[in-house]
Amino acid sequence: MVVNAVNYFYHLIMGRLLGPVDYGILASLYSVLYLISIVPSSTSVSIVKFVSSAKDKNEVKYIYQSIRKSIFNIAIILSITFLIFSPFIISFLNLQESLSVVLISPILFFVLISLVNQATSQGLLNFFGLVTPNLVSALVKLGVGVGLVLMGFRVNGAIFGVVLASLFAYLSSTFFVKKINDFKSIRSNFKIKSFFRFALPVLVQALAFTSIFSTDVILVKHFLPAFEAGLYASLSTLGKIIYFAVSPVTATMFPIVSRKKAKGENYMKVFVTSLFIILGIATIIVLGYYLFPNLAIGILYGKQYLIAAPQLIWMSLFFLVYSLLYFLVNFMLSLGRVKVVVVPFLAAIFQIILISHWHKDILQVIQASLLTTSVALLIIIYSIVYNQYIKNGEN
Repeated sequence: MVVNAVNYFYHLIMGRLLGPVDYGILASLYSVLYLISIVPSSTSVSIVKFVSSAKDKNEVKYIYQSIRKSIFNIAIILSITFLIFSPFIISFLNLQESLSVVLISPILFFVLISLVNQATSQGLLNFFGLVTPNLVSALVKLGVGVGLVLMGFRVNGAIFGVVLASLFAYLSSTFFVKKINDFKSIRSNFKIKSFFRFALPVLVQALAFTSIFSTDVILVKHFLPAFEAGLYASLSTLGKIIYFAVSPVTATMFPIVSRKKAKGENYMKVFVTSLFIILGIATIIVLGYYLFPNLAIGILYGKQYLIAAPQLIWMSLFFLVYSLLYFLVNFMLSLGRVKVVVVPFLAAIFQIILISHWHKDILQVIQASLLTTSVALLIIIYSIVYNQYIKNGEN
């Protein structure tokens, strides 16, 4: 949560320093970064699943070393592929220069190889190994990025700060996996194919959730005027406060439930406790936005963004539903029920279709996203109730 607070402080400062137009560009680039980070995100969840379920230390080492080699090669391929397709991204976002887009390539590389170390630490319940690189990244991004923007480098300076942040995050992540790298592990029954077999549906899940809270920003940048795109970006960033405030609960719940499931222990108490924590935190933030929208936007972003205040409650409701959906899907994945990823994947496609046809203003775009996530949430709730109680009762 501290890391997320620093990241939000970064966005709030950037929103004020850059103004709505340039901040809209920065937010759209971050959305692109979120989308291309789908592979590391899905890989991270898969690593947590396999490491947390490992039988002994030797198997952990073998799993880590096998995955690390594969992900390093994937990172190189994806970074080069992004460079090849960068001209299309520049054109779609209506950008006047290309450097800021090109700089995303090295960010992708370092994020990928860093998350292998972080996810391994998370799977071992060493949460400092997960959080410390993120904190280093947030602080470097804030210090360097803001400094370069003040020096006049604008969006390019902000993105270059992220490049350095991702590099330092990787370097710090290696400290927490030193023991795993100390010596060659003995071969185990682990097969890299089984890892990727689980990673594929998780990739679909990551693609869906990242698309749901990123594609809207990109489409708004494409369809609406630059000023409105900046306003939407500020609302989206404020809404993401809800998700990032509760996401540590999901990250903590996943390996604990996975381990209890592997050992045949009861995991419902962990699930219910996590759910109530998420509902409590999210509800407080939504009420704050509902009661004091002008205060929230005015203090955090400034007067030039206040015109978007009436839409803040809608955006907060969207991220409340999104956060619950994300939590419940991850709960089912921690139990090994990978078919659940179909629901958010279809929701992401439906969201794109709706926004592509209905985007006359900011409110209409938000309502399209809220509708898709609400329907998906109801389906997931029914699925959990059916599997946990109705189906088990029949058996």
